[in-house]
Parts: sequence; structure tokens; C-alpha cells
Amino acid sequence: MSASAMSPDSVAANRHVGAVRATLLCYRVLIRQIVSVGRLAALGALGAIMIVVGWVVGVAGADRDFGSSAMLRDGAGYADAFGLIVIVPIISLVFAAASLGDARDDGTLVYLWLRPMGRAPVAVAAAAVSMTVALPLCVAPTVLGGWLASGRVAGSGDLAVGILTAAALGTAAYSCLFVLLGLLFRKAVLWGIAYVLLWEGLAVGLGDFAARLSLRGYARSVLAHLADVDLGFDPNRLATSIIVLACVSVVSLGLAALRLRHLNVD
Repeated sequence: MSASAMSPDSVAANRHVGAVRATLLCYRVLIRQIVSVGRLAALGALGAIMIVVGWVVGVAGADRDFGSSAMLRDGAGYADAFGLIVIVPIISLVFAAASLGDARDDGTLVYLWLRPMGRAPVAVAAAAVSMTVALPLCVAPTVLGGWLASGRVAGSGDLAVGILTAAALGTAAYSCLFVLLGLLFRKAVLWGIAYVLLWEGLAVGLGDFAARLSLRGYARSVLAHLADVDLGFDPNRLATSIIVLACVSVVSLGLAALRLRHLNVD
């Protein structure tokens, strides 16, 4: 029996797997799909490059004795330019798009479709799987790279906390958004890269209004506030930035669950 032959109403009528149990079941199935040596090696190498370059930037700045304020600004700017615009969205995209995309392509998603459970746990599990793998690969190099680029001057501890918070919130929001993207488009990675490069990479430079339509703009505001560093723009309020990033995560998962409800899988 194919999953496409099952209507949403018939699935709902026979549903008996609880939400928590269903989420754990989906998590165990999906985590095996996205973790591969090739992906971990390639994206881990990207993070290693950021750390090494950050160290070089920090050593160069210390030799020139720019002063602690300038070094902190350099560290924050480096974490923003390399971490928040390259590392965080790209790594989140790769794993989030694969979380359901790989399962859909190899037929694993049919197995989940035949289970008597709701669709929301599938979306939540997909996002959780993506974040499980993406968070350490995104946060660690972004924090270390930015901290090293600051030359470890006084105040670099607060900078590291700001980078960590911004990178973690950004990774969560991107992961949820790209899970949805993976359900809307077959070649989600290509669409996601176009979005990251053409919009996220440019929006902040187009002015404050455009930055408010960019996830990077809010993540970068969190960094600016927590690290108390002037990044050369008018940041959003800290509370507003956190709420927007959280809302993007929740709304994206809600839309993903809705999309899953109406998706036919053969």
C-alpha cells in the first residue's frame, strides 16, 4: 500500500502514536539519513578554515596594536561576515534540506507515512535532527574564529557569549526555515544558496529596512547588543531580535507540518 493512497482523514482516524513517541521515532530514522562522513568532513573543514583565518587576523591585529576596542570590533565583524553569513546559513541549509529531502528520495519517508501519527512530529524531528548536527558545526567555529580574531583582548569573553548566542539562534531559525524549503523545492540546496547569497548576503548592506527582512540582520543585532560592539548599523532591540528569530522557527515548522499533511509520497 502506497502512502499516496492514504488520505489525511484516514491517517487521523487511525492515529494512535503519541506526539512525543512519534517525534522520537522520526528523529531516530532521520538522523541516520543526514549524517555522513563526506558532509561532516567538508563542512568541518569550512569551520576549520574560519578558525585558522580568525587566528591569523587576531595575530596581525595584536602586532599592529590597534587597541582593545578596535580588536573587539574586528572580532565581531569577522564572526558576522564569515560566521553569520557563510558558516551558519550554509551548514544549516545542507542538513535541514537533507533531513526530509534524503528520506523522500530514498523512500524512507514512506515508512514514516505509513505510521499512524501526525505530521507535526515529522517536521519537529527534522528540525531537531538538523540542529543536532548543525549547531556544533556552526557555533564552535564561529565563536572560536571571532574570539581569536579579537586577539583575546579584555572584553573578548563577552564577545564570545554574544557570538555564541547569535550563532545558536541563527542556526535554529535557519534550520527550521530550510526544513520548510526542502519540502517546497526538489533542489532545495540550490534555492537555499541563492537565498543566502543574493538576499541574506546583500540585505544588511541595503539599509535598515532591508535588514529587518533578513534573519542575519536579527542574529547580528543579538551579537551587537550582547557583545556591546558597534558593527556600523542601527541594531534591532535585543528582545525584538530574539522574538523574531523564535517566531520564524515556530512559523516555519507550522508551515512544514501543513505542507507534510498535503504531501503525497510514493
